[in-house]
Amino acid sequence: MPTTHPSASTGHDRDRRLPQRVLWVFPSSVMTPSLRGRHVLGRDVSCDSVLPGTEISRRHFEIVREGPVLSVRDLASRNGVFVNGVRRTEAPLLPGDVLRCGEWVGVVVADEDPEGFHAIAAGWSGGHALACAAAPARNLSADLPVVVQGETGTGKEGMARAVHGWSGRAGPFVAVNCAAVPAHMAEAELFGYRKGAFTGADQSSPGLFRAAQGGTLFLDEILDLPPAVQPKLLRVLEQREVLALGETRPVAIDVRIVAATQEPLANAVSERRFRADLHARLDGLTVVLPPLRERREDVVPLFREFLREHAGGRPPDLEPKLVEALVLYDWPLNVRELLLLARRLLATHGGGEALKKAHLPARMLSPTPSIPAPAASMHPGPQEVGRSARRSVDDAAEFDALVAALRTHGGSVAKAAAAIGVSRARAYRLLAAHPDVLHEPPEG
Repeated sequence: MPTTHPSASTGHDRDRRLPQRVLWVFPSSVMTPSLRGRHVLGRDVSCDSVLPGTEISRRHFEIVREGPVLSVRDLASRNGVFVNGVRRTEAPLLPGDVLRCGEWVGVVVADEDPEGFHAIAAGWSGGHALACAAAPARNLSADLPVVVQGETGTGKEGMARAVHGWSGRAGPFVAVNCAAVPAHMAEAELFGYRKGAFTGADQSSPGLFRAAQGGTLFLDEILDLPPAVQPKLLRVLEQREVLALGETRPVAIDVRIVAATQEPLANAVSERRFRADLHARLDGLTVVLPPLRERREDVVPLFREFLREHAGGRPPDLEPKLVEALVLYDWPLNVRELLLLARRLLATHGGGEALKKAHLPARMLSPTPSIPAPAASMHPGPQEVGRSARRSVDDAAEFDALVAALRTHGGSVAKAAAAIGVSRARAYRLLAAHPDVLHEPPEG
C-alpha cells in the first residue's frame, strides 16, 4: 500500500470544476491529497506520495498546480508517464484524464472530498458521481413517484431497487420491461384479468399492480407503453385502484411507481409520444444516472467485483495496460458491457494466467471501431451451411454497427436502432444474442 505524507497538502481548492486529486484505482485504491504547488510521487520514502512497485522509479513524476492549471511532469523515470494512453514528458491534466505510471493507474477527479467506491444500496455499488446522483432519492416520501433516466446498462433497475429499499415499504419489488410486453397484452399484464375475459385467458391473473401491493412497481422503458394504455395507467395512479379485464369492481392499491427511461420524458411529451398529464403524474423526482464513461474511477472496482463474483472468489491478476485500456474505453453499453466482458475473459483466459490487454476484444482497442462491411461482401460457405454462416456474419455486422450507433446517440437503444435501420426489438435481440453479451437480457 502506498503511503502519503500528511504535510504534502495544505488547504483545499474550493472550485469543484478544477482537477484536484488523482484517485489511484490500480493496483489498490488510494487518493492523493488535494493538490497544490509541487507534489512528487515515486517509490522513495522522501516523495510526497509513495507508490511502491518494481516499475516505479525512486522519484518517478510530479504533479504541479500553477494557478488553476494542474499538470504532470515526468522526472526522467525509467518507464515513463502515460496520459490517456500516450507517453508524455509533460501534460496538462483535466478531470477524467487517465494516468499510468509503472504499475499504477489513476483517474484525475475534480471533487473536493470524493467518496471511495462503496455500497450505495444493497447489491448496488458505485463511487462519488453515482452516489451524488442517487442521493436525492434517499429521504423521499415513501409513495412519491420517481423517474430514473439513463443510458442502456447504467443500472436503472439497481437505482429502482435502491429507492424501494430506502422507502421502507413492506411489499415486494416488482419489475416489468414495457418494451418486452406485447402491445395487445399490456393492459392485461398491468391490471390483471378474469378467467375467460379474452381468448386464451384460461385462468385469472391479478396483474402486476396487485402483485406489487404495498411495495414498488418498476416500469422499465415506460416510453414503450402503448398509447392506448397510457390513459388507463393515469387513471390507476390518480384513483389508486385497478379494474381487471372482465371484472366490474375495482380493487384499491397501495403501490409506489418507479419508471425508467433512456431519454427525458419531457422530450417525448413535446413530440407527442407520451401524455403530458401522465408525465405530470409521474414527475415526483427525476434521477439522472451518469454513464460509465463519465465516472471512469468506477470501472476498475466494478470490474474486480465482477471478476470475484464469477471466479469463485479467486480472480486472476490484471496487467496494468489492460486496466488502463478498460478505464479509457467509452463503454457504450455501460455497466452491462463491463460485467459481460468480465465473464467472457474468465471463460476464455481465466485459467490461472493474468488477464492482459491483448485478451480484450478488438473493438476495445480502437477509440472509433469501424462498422464491418455488409454481409454481401463476405465469402459464402457451402449452400447447406450458407444461410447459417450469412446469418452469423449479418448478426456480427449489425451488432458492431449497433455499438457504434450507441456511441453516436448517447446510449439510446431506440435512436441507435433507428440509425442502423433495425427495429428496437431486433436491437435488444442483438444485445442478448451476441457472443460478447453471453445471452444476458436487456437491463436498464
